[in-house]
Amino acid sequence: MCITAFSLASLTSFAYEDNAYYSSSCMEDCDGFRFRESENINFHKYYISVSNATYSKEAKSVQMITRFFIDDLEDVINARISNPIKLGDKSTIQDVYPYLKDYLNKKLQVKIDGKNTMPNFLGAEYESDQIVLYIEIPAEDIPEEITMKFNAFIELFEEQKNLVHLKINGKRKTMLFDINKSTDSVKF
Repeated sequence: MCITAFSLASLTSFAYEDNAYYSSSCMEDCDGFRFRESENINFHKYYISVSNATYSKEAKSVQMITRFFIDDLEDVINARISNPIKLGDKSTIQDVYPYLKDYLNKKLQVKIDGKNTMPNFLGAEYESDQIVLYIEIPAEDIPEEITMKFNAFIELFEEQKNLVHLKINGKRKTMLFDINKSTDSVKF
């Protein structure tokens, strides 16, 4: 996921109006953030994926939802295969499930309470410019400790960061993975 940030020095003053920020010289046909550019805008790209995971007593599993930008996932998968795929078409999403499952199996490894556990790819859907992946990680009991290795997109973007927000038994913890830290562990 790529997020572009602008240098604060390059932005004009903002006023808050109707849940959106507007500059003093806003254009009528724009939505969201509006600003007047100075002559020197500094762009810096951030690459981040965000996942949310909760424990389900009924399913006896940690249920994880991961979001990636479609174009980034397409690029990383196509770099690994000989016949390129195209992501983004809702009518053919199930055709790419084997590629998504294979990629996740290589990039996401989980231990729950010291035992290796194989994540199960359940499915995916498109939301705007993102693909949402549904993953289930078997766990008979409420986890006391979760260790993950999650290095998605590191081979494509050295600046990539992967966040996993966990909510287990009412407690919230966050794991952060990047090129220097591909494994993290939390206790509940």
